Formats: sequence, C-alpha cells, structure tokens
Amino acid sequence: MLLYAKTLTGIGVQVAFFAALMLLPIGTTDWPAAIIWLTVYALLSVVLGTYLVIARPAAVEARMRAGRGDQTPVDRLAFAIMLVSLMLPFSVAALDVSFWKLLPMPGALMQVIGMALFIAGYLIIFLSVLHNEFAALTVHIQKEEGHVLADSGVYGYMRHPMYAGFLVFTLGTTLWLASYAATALAAIMLIASTIYRIGIEEATLKEKLPGYDDYMKRVKTRFLPFIY
Repeated sequence: MLLYAKTLTGIGVQVAFFAALMLLPIGTTDWPAAIIWLTVYALLSVVLGTYLVIARPAAVEARMRAGRGDQTPVDRLAFAIMLVSLMLPFSVAALDVSFWKLLPMPGALMQVIGMALFIAGYLIIFLSVLHNEFAALTVHIQKEEGHVLADSGVYGYMRHPMYAGFLVFTLGTTLWLASYAATALAAIMLIASTIYRIGIEEATLKEKLPGYDDYMKRVKTRFLPFIY
C-alpha cells in the first residue's frame, strides 16, 4: 500500500507540474486542449501505474531510486539539458497558441494525430519500464539490486526505447496543443539532447554493465529507427 500511495502521490505531482508548465505562462485555466490532455495523462498514469505496482513493483521502486549520488558531472549536465528539452515545449506551445502565433495552427485532424502520438509515446515509456525493472532517468548501475542487462521486449528492437517514447510523447503533445512551432522546437531540442545523453550513458554501460558491449552489436538502433 505504501508503494501505491507513493505512486499516486507522484502522479499528482506530475499532473500539477505539467499544469503549471502549460497554464502559468498564459495565466488562465481556460484552455480546453490543455485540460483534456491533463485528464488523459492522469487517467493513463493511474491505470498503468496501478498495473505496474501490482505486476512489477520492482520496476516502480527502481524508478523511485534516483541515483543522483552516482551521477558524474557530465551526466548531470546532460540530464539537465534533456529535462529542459522535455519541459520547454509545453510552455512554448501555451505562449504560441495564446499570444505568439508563430505558425498556422494545426487542423483538427493533426490534433487528433497528436493525441494518438502522445498516447503511443506514453505506452512506449510504459513498456520500457515494464521490460526493464532497472530503468531510471539517471545513469547508474544498481549493483545492490542485482542490475542486469535488459534485452527483451522493446529492448530487443532499440537500445533506448524510453527516450524514443519521450520524443513521441512530447511531439504528440505539442501537436495536440496546436503549435507547430513548439513541435519543431521539441524535435530539435529532444533529438539533440538525447543523442548527447546516449553517448554519455552508453560509455558508462559499456564499462560497468556486463554484456552491454555485445548487446550494442546485436541491437543497432539507439532510439530513432533506421536513422540512429
């Protein structure tokens, strides 16, 4: 029950954080697209979070072990850059839709596609956690918990599916929020910051996680199929 309570609390904090990113810059809650997104995000998080607590509690606990003390300074920088790349497009979308109007707004069909992409990205992140109980946002080897290589499920197709999920999640969100400018910004920032982070992460994994070097030879795709 304690783990589930922590999970629900974490979800509440995430929803409030995303709400702040989108609504504070424009000073109003009168933005239906944002409210719908927050509702869908909350429902997905509760349903899938409940499943993980029941089926894979170790994966949930791994996500709660931040591992900040084991991060190198260069990875701290890469992590900070990636966080900015994930967060900034939300606020840019809000400002663009409400004030800037840098580009023509997407039509209703593109917004629906955006919602579908957001949900798909969320599911990719979920599958990443489901198939790797040591998946975490910080780069650290969890020796005390018996950290082993994950190479099944989505990890059999790409080495960093969670990062691919973040990209699809964010691009879908900005499309749903009706900002092509924020979508373009998200694509540029996230792809660049993720490539930088992967280089740092894989250097650590090759050195400290048994079998990772062979895994890199077997699974060529990092996080962009057919590209990188």
